[in-house]
Amino acid sequence: MPGTDNSMLDAKTQLRADHIPNQPFVVLDAFGGFGETWKNVAKKTGRSDIHRVGIDAQDRPGCVKGDNRKWLKGIDLSRFDVIDLDAYGIPYDQVSILFRRNYSGIVFFTFIQAYEGLVPAKLLAESGITKPMRKKCPTIWAHSAWQMWLDWLANNGVKTVWHRSKHRKHYGCFVLE
Repeated sequence: MPGTDNSMLDAKTQLRADHIPNQPFVVLDAFGGFGETWKNVAKKTGRSDIHRVGIDAQDRPGCVKGDNRKWLKGIDLSRFDVIDLDAYGIPYDQVSILFRRNYSGIVFFTFIQAYEGLVPAKLLAESGITKPMRKKCPTIWAHSAWQMWLDWLANNGVKTVWHRSKHRKHYGCFVLE
């Protein structure tokens, strides 16, 4: 199922506007697209000191092309004050990389469950759901996926998650220190 570009754009924009640094900053927009969300943040806040670097699987203006997981593993993350993981699903792999690399900064994310509500197997495994359990009924875990995500973040040192949610779409942020 294809994603919907900038669904709930106002909510995503407001969340970012409420949680960005007061001083000039650099954001790594790991699911960069055309940068519409950050254009809207700049417009809403009247800020001209937001420097955006994008990564996208497709060739897009203002973005390097490629798999953001590879970029997140290889670049100097300390150059970025903010990392934006506005995915069409659940950015488990990307957040895991940030944890492993001890990233310090603000992280925005999108957590969207597809029509069947499937959850990344690695997130389920870290939540104690075994492979035989997953194979028996892969969709049964959908109703608790958001709570599993929040618990997983907490288990990795995240103290507070701010979010705006509608149904199975959650737009959030947290700070890693």
